[in-house]
Amino acid sequence: MYCINEQYPEAFYQSNIFRFYFDGLQLGVIDIETTGLNSDRSRFILGGLVVPDAQGKKATQLLSESNEEESTLIRSYLNELKELDVLVSYNGDHFDLPFLNRRIQHHRIPGETLPCFQSLDLYRILDRYSNFRKLLPNLKQKTVETFLGLWSDRTDEISGSDSVELYHQYLRTGNSSIRDKILLHNKDDILQLSRLLKVFEKLDLHKIMFHTGFILADQGKKIYIQNISLRKDSIFVSGITGNISMDYRCYQTSHEAVISGKQGNFTLKIPWQNQKYHSYIDLEEFIYDCSALEKYPGYESGYLLVKSGDAVNYAEVNHLVKLLLKEILKEL
Repeated sequence: MYCINEQYPEAFYQSNIFRFYFDGLQLGVIDIETTGLNSDRSRFILGGLVVPDAQGKKATQLLSESNEEESTLIRSYLNELKELDVLVSYNGDHFDLPFLNRRIQHHRIPGETLPCFQSLDLYRILDRYSNFRKLLPNLKQKTVETFLGLWSDRTDEISGSDSVELYHQYLRTGNSSIRDKILLHNKDDILQLSRLLKVFEKLDLHKIMFHTGFILADQGKKIYIQNISLRKDSIFVSGITGNISMDYRCYQTSHEAVISGKQGNFTLKIPWQNQKYHSYIDLEEFIYDCSALEKYPGYESGYLLVKSGDAVNYAEVNHLVKLLLKEILKEL
């Protein structure tokens, strides 16, 4: 197996809203290369990862140098991912992550699974929560890069299919120049994907996180909010937990919360009041400090407006959910 680590003196994307959801979390940008699309017949041959570090960005690439190294490659790549809270990908929900999981199962790798992480699939986000399909001919990563003015940062000149053919040549010849072309293609993909995070400047990140979920971490304990739904008389939240072994139950007028340490999941219910077309929450019923919510347009005189007609105050809802779950984590 061939491994390469490189440093890049450029900062990861940041904004106030981005920090609200991801500050304090370990974030990594991933991309894998395979010998084909079918995870039953094809092999995982290269794993790329970009993470922020003190110098800017660190890129790690792990390449299999024989047909027999896939199991070793998977274990090494998982070891790079194990501390991450958020995995950023481009179509990773439909390809990279399912493919990797299938190859883990194929090799019967014991005790080695992907960590409890939040998947931030930029392709899925652009497809569902942007108007880019109306503006662009397609949503290929390189097309979006060009739209955002990032195309000039690329240096590779091959496609994914070219990379597969070059890999077979590399296995036959061991030619280091062929190997470097394959690595350059993957490195450009992960570096460009890390730069593509600036697309959030054109999107409603609060709405995206409401629909796709987000992760919270506190002193080794982790909660992944997978679903937030607005029911007739309440906000209902559910998801999974990481490194929480104890059970927790809380039944108060302001909210109800249940955490199952054994099953590794949780639910949170926050009742609201309705008046005509408005749904709101009385923050004075909470025992926790809710003053951080006073900055929002939906706050007035101790009440938080959740919904007005069909319009949802996504930022207010997400912040309230995050606030409550963080207080609960402190009690565990």
